[in-house]
Amino acid sequence: MVVNIDGERRILQVYSQNFTSLFCAFQELQIKMIDTSQQLKIADVQIEQLRRQQHHARLTDSELSQLPPSTRVYEGVGRMFLLQDIAKVKETLEGRVKAADDKIKKLQNNKAYLERTLKDSESNLREMVAQKQAAKS
Repeated sequence: MVVNIDGERRILQVYSQNFTSLFCAFQELQIKMIDTSQQLKIADVQIEQLRRQQHHARLTDSELSQLPPSTRVYEGVGRMFLLQDIAKVKETLEGRVKAADDKIKKLQNNKAYLERTLKDSESNLREMVAQKQAAKS
């Protein structure tokens, strides 16, 4: 009986290299999925915060609309307050609402991209597992 030890070693080395590369690819995909999920959560929090800011600015604007035009209004700037016309304060509030709306749109576009990336990573991960199971069979 003749045993080919070198051939068996080569087979084991090839199998070990394939397993190691598959394992590394699996880990990379898993890390990418976790990172993408975290970025999605951050985007959700930022969108919610911007919506609250918009709501606050709109409420302030509606309250200012009920005041007579001659009312003295102070606008907070850093640590101080400046005396402003009601029209000027309303203009500032409208600018804040528009800026927040633009940021929300950008974040939603980024969120859609991240969701597509997450789905692609999940499908790649499933495909990799299916290939591994098919290789075992």
